[in-house]
Amino acid sequence: MFPKKRHLPLKALLTLILYLIIPLTCLVFILVSYPELPRELMLARIYWVIPTAMVIIILAHLSTLYQKGDTKRFLLSIGFTVATMIWMFGLLGGGVTITSQWNDYEFSLHMNNYIILIISVAAFNIMYYILEWKTYQKDNVSFLIHEEKKMGTTIE
Repeated sequence: MFPKKRHLPLKALLTLILYLIIPLTCLVFILVSYPELPRELMLARIYWVIPTAMVIIILAHLSTLYQKGDTKRFLLSIGFTVATMIWMFGLLGGGVTITSQWNDYEFSLHMNNYIILIISVAAFNIMYYILEWKTYQKDNVSFLIHEEKKMGTTIE
């Protein structure tokens, strides 16, 4: 029989689960379980997660179409990291300080440390993608030169 052909690469499937399904499930659960929380704030986060997660899933899928070391894969991976930072910023509330009221209590959460953590993880991801691109780019170039030599000998 024919082998099963996967329509969605593993990276895109994991991105779908981690960036769309799990966060949406959690946000809807919070929205239903705690009706005293501001509904508009939770709906704004849901409306933020859906389009940004779809962009991230598309970037993840497109980056799997190219080999490691390809410039297009490198640029798509950088876009994936930037879109993830934007997604995370929106999921956390979109500001440096989040203030919320619950019954008679007011909560304030300063996000400075989280933002520093997000930026540092993104910087490490970008460094990884740069190193991957530089390392595998050398392999791709040598492969192309080898193919040109092979084709040059057959023409002569």
